[in-house]
Amino acid sequence: MGRLLLITGAGGGLGSLVAQNEAANFSEMVLLERNKQKLEAASSLVSEKGGTPHLAVADVSSPKMVADALSPYPSIDCVVNAAGVLGPVRRLGDGAWEEWRNAVDVNLFGTALVCGTALKKMPGGQRGKIVNFAGGGAANSRPYHTAYAASKAGVVRLTEILADEHPQLDANVIAPGAHRTGIWDTETHDKPPEKWADKTRFCALVSFLLSRKSDGVSGKFIHIYDKWEEFTPEISKSELYTMRRIEPKRQ
Repeated sequence: MGRLLLITGAGGGLGSLVAQNEAANFSEMVLLERNKQKLEAASSLVSEKGGTPHLAVADVSSPKMVADALSPYPSIDCVVNAAGVLGPVRRLGDGAWEEWRNAVDVNLFGTALVCGTALKKMPGGQRGKIVNFAGGGAANSRPYHTAYAASKAGVVRLTEILADEHPQLDANVIAPGAHRTGIWDTETHDKPPEKWADKTRFCALVSFLLSRKSDGVSGKFIHIYDKWEEFTPEISKSELYTMRRIEPKRQ
């Protein structure tokens, strides 16, 4: 087995897009998704691009399912956590608590679980790479989306801590922008943007963070329209592109 990439939420949306784009950069990849039909469809697209996909049907919020799905793979080089759900679109306190809990389970706990499981399989000879996904509301208030925004903000801080705890790897979190994916099917409050995010630039950012070009760039919260092409390892020592308070200068 050659260099292996794990992608969660690979059955559609941005996960499938990453899988197709990275087919030329990885000898093999594990596509993890809870919907088997979507997973098989995505696998076909990756095969058409020349990739070698392995299918793993699992819910990222289930420790047993994730452990079982990844048990056949002794080594994982890179991870892209694209699995995510929108959760309830309503004011906090208006019910839908099971949906609220599920959003946190998938978006935050699921990301943490996959990272923790994959870490044990990352080789020590070269830098492992982890790319997590933030989302609308992670860096600012997003009314009527408390579960989604809070869970995605949690992913940002989770990634920063992951980078500090594991200096042998590069862990970053990206703001992918608004894409026309299935997550908009349950959106009942926010209007679609006048212009969707650039898929080409999104894919280029993910490729950069999975490649050796980004070695030493870690713990950053990066928007696809940031000037990430100019990043060097020195950026990791800065508070730029992180989640921090804005406060006045103390006397």
